[in-house]
Amino acid sequence: MLATLLLFILGLQPLHDAGFRGEGLTVAVIDDGFYHADDPDVFDTDRIIAYYDLLHDSLRQADMFSDPACRHGTYCLSTMLYDSPDFTGTAPDADYILIRTEDDYHEAPYEVHNLIQGLLLADSLGADIISVSLGYFAFDDTTFNYTYDDLNGMSELSRTATDIARRGRLVCVAAGNSGNAPWHYIYLPADAEDILTVGAVDSAGFIAPFSSFGPTSDGRIKPEVCAWGRQTWLYDPTRYNADTGTYGALFRGNGTSFACPEVAGMAACIWQAYPHLNAAQLRDIIIRSADSYPSPDNQRGYGVPDAARACALAEQLLDLPATDADAPAHKRIHNGQLLIHRAGTDYDLLGRPQPVSALAPALPTTTRTSTPAWDAGGSPANRHLMATP
Repeated sequence: MLATLLLFILGLQPLHDAGFRGEGLTVAVIDDGFYHADDPDVFDTDRIIAYYDLLHDSLRQADMFSDPACRHGTYCLSTMLYDSPDFTGTAPDADYILIRTEDDYHEAPYEVHNLIQGLLLADSLGADIISVSLGYFAFDDTTFNYTYDDLNGMSELSRTATDIARRGRLVCVAAGNSGNAPWHYIYLPADAEDILTVGAVDSAGFIAPFSSFGPTSDGRIKPEVCAWGRQTWLYDPTRYNADTGTYGALFRGNGTSFACPEVAGMAACIWQAYPHLNAAQLRDIIIRSADSYPSPDNQRGYGVPDAARACALAEQLLDLPATDADAPAHKRIHNGQLLIHRAGTDYDLLGRPQPVSALAPALPTTTRTSTPAWDAGGSPANRHLMATP
C-alpha cells in the first residue's frame, strides 16, 4: 500500500497503469541543493537532463550534489522521480532540470534575486512545469521583511512567476509552513497570479496545521489546491537503512514543500495524456478536479485534486466540432486578452467561445519547446525551505 498510497490520494493510479508517468514532459525543480540526487542507485539519473547552480558563495564551494546539509531539494525530487517497489513518485518518467538558488545558511534578499533568475532560467531551458518549494517573508535583516500588504502578486518575484505562467509554463509554488504561527499567511511568490499555490493535507485530506493560508492582500483565494504534505513519504540519502546496512532510506516528513512537487508530477502525467492542453487549461482542470470545487476556502483552497477527474475535464475540451478542431488556429489579442481564432470563432485559453469582434492581427503560432541538454557543476545552497519538523 505504501508504494501506491500517494498515487491513490491524487487519483493517479489509473494514469500510471495506462503508461502516463510524465514521459516527454520536463519539470524544473528550484531548491537549496540536491545531495546525492546524482546517485544512479537512488534515481534514474538519465532523467536528470540538466542542472545549474545559481548560488555563488566563495566561502562554501561544495557541489550541489555533495553537501549533505542541502538535501531539501532531494526530498522534493523524490516525491516525483523516486521509483521502487516500496514507493513510486508522481512522475518517474518525466525529465528534470535541477536548479539551486537557496542559501541554507543565510536569509537575505539576494536569495529572492536568485529565485527570479532560477525561474527565468527554467523558462529559457524549456521546462514545461516549474516546481518551487521556496518562499520569502522574513530575513536576517528584518528591515527587508515583507508585510501582508506585499502579498498582492505585484512584487518582482511574484510578477516573474506570473509572467512565466502566462508564457505557457505551469508554475507550482509551495504555500509555506506558518499556518500555526503568528505569521500564518502564504509566502512570496505563492501570492502570484495564474500559478498553482499548493498547501498541505494529511493522508485523509485534512488540512495540516502548519500549512500557510490566504487570502492574498488583494483578496484572491490561496492556496488553489492541496496535496499530501503531512507525514508524507520522502527519500533521505543521509538516513540509516537498517535493512541494507547503508545510508539512504524512506522516511515520513512534513511540509508544503512536498505537496507542491507531488502536484507538479501529477500535472506532468495529465499533460502527457492530453498534450493538446495549454498551461492555462491544465491549471484550470486541476483546480476544477479538486474535492472542494467550486466552494474554496483560504486553507485548503479548492481541495485535493484528482487526476482521473482532471482527465474527464480534459476530454470535454476535446469536444469541439471536427471542422473547428481541424481548422488552422491563429492567436490574436483583443482588449488585452489572448484569444485563439479558429473557423470563425474566438476561444479563450480555457477553450470557451468568445463573442466575435474585430481583432488585432494574428500573432505567430508557437509550440512548447524541447529542453536542450545542459551540464554544469556548482557551489553550496532554512527557514525559507517549505519543510517542517
